[in-house]
Amino acid sequence: MMRTSSSYQIVSALPMTTASELPEPGVQSTEDRCQISRQLLIHAREELAAGSRLQAGEKAWGAVVQPMKAIAEQRGWPHKSHQDVREVATQVAMEFGFNPEQYDALSEAYWVGHQNFYENYHHVEELAAMIDKVEELIPYLVGLTSEPPRSFTITSNRQLRRLRRFTGDDSLEIGDTSPVGFSRNPLSP
Repeated sequence: MMRTSSSYQIVSALPMTTASELPEPGVQSTEDRCQISRQLLIHAREELAAGSRLQAGEKAWGAVVQPMKAIAEQRGWPHKSHQDVREVATQVAMEFGFNPEQYDALSEAYWVGHQNFYENYHHVEELAAMIDKVEELIPYLVGLTSEPPRSFTITSNRQLRRLRRFTGDDSLEIGDTSPVGFSRNPLSP
């Protein structure tokens, strides 16, 4: 389906349909978060087609955030702040061995989508390209919400600090390995 915004043609692989209703307010299940993610991606396309660059970028970032929050909840990790979500995304990407395109989509969702909401830096073409990347990433992220944690070995001080904060375990050291990715809930999801 094609939409135009000013003189730029926006092409979406997803059909432009009205997003279904949001789940009820309160604690969101993994399924709720995945539904919200898909809705936000649809809204990102709609906002971009309507010329609302700020909202389009923020909606695309939100589409990435929701599956990450679901994974964090499954593992008992913090996910209430932007820093928490970025760190969860980094850890999940490392644990599951994201390829360069997947890393790029994660990075651009934040740097192009989220920051544009506050700074208005990016043109419609940049946002459309970022949303295309996010659109390809979302099915993978949603799929990860039903994957068990993978084994992970701490190899750097940054990983060590992150995992100590996530787990509350200050005895962790570089070289420590967890067969469940340092999940606080080893049986997740």
